[in-house]
Amino acid sequence: MLSRLAGSVFRVGSAVERTDFVARLLDVYLVRGDPEPDATNALRVVVGAAPTDPPGDRTATLDALALDRHEPASIAHAVAVARDDARRAREVVSTELWDCLDVTRSRMPRKVAVDRAHEFLGWARERSALAIGVVEGDVSRDEVWEFFSLGRALARCTVTARLLASDLVERASAASWSTALRACGVGEASRRGLDHAPDSDEAAAFLLLDEHSPRSLRFVARRADACLTDVGPSCIGDEVAAFRAALDRLEAVGAAEAAVLAAAVAVPLATAAERVVAALDARVFAAPAPAA
Repeated sequence: MLSRLAGSVFRVGSAVERTDFVARLLDVYLVRGDPEPDATNALRVVVGAAPTDPPGDRTATLDALALDRHEPASIAHAVAVARDDARRAREVVSTELWDCLDVTRSRMPRKVAVDRAHEFLGWARERSALAIGVVEGDVSRDEVWEFFSLGRALARCTVTARLLASDLVERASAASWSTALRACGVGEASRRGLDHAPDSDEAAAFLLLDEHSPRSLRFVARRADACLTDVGPSCIGDEVAAFRAALDRLEAVGAAEAAVLAAAVAVPLATAAERVVAALDARVFAAPAPAA
């Protein structure tokens, strides 16, 4: 697969995943929550935006991370990237996926009233889910699917790890962990098999270590590792090795110590995932086409 096409497909997967995750985080921590001023900067760091001084209020943060097309961490930017890179890779992107991303971009609003933010964020999650459903339901399990899946997995791994290492999560607070579960979309799943709401240890263990939830850090890091095994070129071998070393540290954590060690294992994993993405961009996706 040409490096140009692989890079575009990878970025489509990453952008679609970011649309979903940023929408969930904004909905839980800003729209339905009542954040402290410092929490808005913590949220910006989790999604990859620079903190502001002084910290922005709820409305300013929502505008920046949802609607600002010039903010690389925003939903609006992710929607535009997904559509533009799908156009660049049109020869390998299905008509159904292209139509989905094109319509999403055309319907992306420039302004959203605060009292309608929850509705907008739900729409963004639905459009992301639709794009993912098209790929998972229709696309052959070839390199196009692998690079799309790798983009998704590394994006989810990075943001999940950042959340677990952030000040948004209070290690000993069951309520804080419950909010993190909801922000990751597993609030209901984490309660299955329990006759009570998860305490901090149970919630942390689920979000870090669950082997069956596609939103746990262990699951998504393993998924990224599997994709790298299939399509990761040797020129990023050092970065892949560092990612696997960080994954090994996560695998060594026991359920009883998940809450205490969450940040200690999440920070190296987020850093390693970011390094893999940077290496792919610099050495694989930007590689010149071979001479004819």
